[in-house]
Amino acid sequence: MRRIWNLALALAAIGALALGAGSAWAQNGPGVGDKEILICSYQPMTGKISSYFRMGKGADAWFKHVNDNGGVHGRMINFKMVDDKYEPARTKSLVKRFIERDKCFAIVAPLGSAPTSAVIDYITSKNVPLIGAGTGAEKNLTYPSKYVFPLYPSYFMEGQELVRFASKVFGVKKIGLLYQNDPSGKTHLKGINSVLDKHGIELVAAEGYDQKDIDVSSQVISMKNAGAEAVLCSCAPEPAARFYTERKKLGWDVPVINVFFGKSPKVAELAGADAVEGVYFTTIFRDYNSPAPQIQEAKAILAKYYPEEQPDAIHLWGFTGAQVFTEALRRMGRDNITRDRLVETLEGIDGWKGSVVPEITIGEGNAPEHFLVKDMSYVVFKDGQFQAYAPPWQ
Repeated sequence: MRRIWNLALALAAIGALALGAGSAWAQNGPGVGDKEILICSYQPMTGKISSYFRMGKGADAWFKHVNDNGGVHGRMINFKMVDDKYEPARTKSLVKRFIERDKCFAIVAPLGSAPTSAVIDYITSKNVPLIGAGTGAEKNLTYPSKYVFPLYPSYFMEGQELVRFASKVFGVKKIGLLYQNDPSGKTHLKGINSVLDKHGIELVAAEGYDQKDIDVSSQVISMKNAGAEAVLCSCAPEPAARFYTERKKLGWDVPVINVFFGKSPKVAELAGADAVEGVYFTTIFRDYNSPAPQIQEAKAILAKYYPEEQPDAIHLWGFTGAQVFTEALRRMGRDNITRDRLVETLEGIDGWKGSVVPEITIGEGNAPEHFLVKDMSYVVFKDGQFQAYAPPWQ
């Protein structure tokens, strides 16, 4: 009888332990296991916009570095990247799979304005954090959800800044615009139109191109014939290079300022340094030649895990989202790793200087208060390299 009683007590104790373990497990959100945490990202790994996969490589390099140094509180970060080819319909199916089949904890450092605009409604409806998406399109940046943490300032605001630059630096009254015919370019166009009267500038030609276009010569000719005294280029590196090549062919030495997502060594590689000489670019990060230890660490990490890559700003987009996510995970501790706690922890980041961004402070609220990067600066391509440039108002 005593043996039966002891056995019953032992079984009860085992049951209690199992129940306790189950309760502890229940505290963690989807994708959080005992040894790893699953996060996902859609990337243009192939296709016409595949140069932007540099963002995914930057994030992946950082997570590999974290894992090789023991992970976060004993958990490895399983960073699952899948190729959406920058095709929104494909992005939709991938994201549904991420959330419903894979049970990913969060979506971190994905790339693309059109892809993100296509899936943000679904992602937020499932209460999944979307952290550091590579887009400045208006929908992502103004989205009324606490689960959205935009990477950088809006394309609308950048468009306004481009017009101010054309007025104060170039001193022109007529401008042309070359823009990608998607949410990024259209948001730039809205921002530009919103301040033309303020600066006494006329937009004499707004020429769009599709991301699959390989020729922008007709757009360049149209802007030239319209009498544009300066050009604003809402262009990714490849179409930007095609624009500078055509401009050189025409001998059209018109001043240009390019949006920050076109700032890449690839522009000069494809068009030739002389075709890009004197072009201004907006930017949101320090250059890799900065002595800041965070930048030099990122450069070394990228060289270790992706030695074939030439470091540029787009890699830093990925580093930023990945580093902020890692910092939040570190602050959360080992237990009770939920999506809502992740949001709360991200909102508690104030004056943090441990990333490739000089300082990060995230506010409380929805997307407009959640920017990881808030400020914009400028560079000019001169003597074969990007050099810092301070406009009059800075």
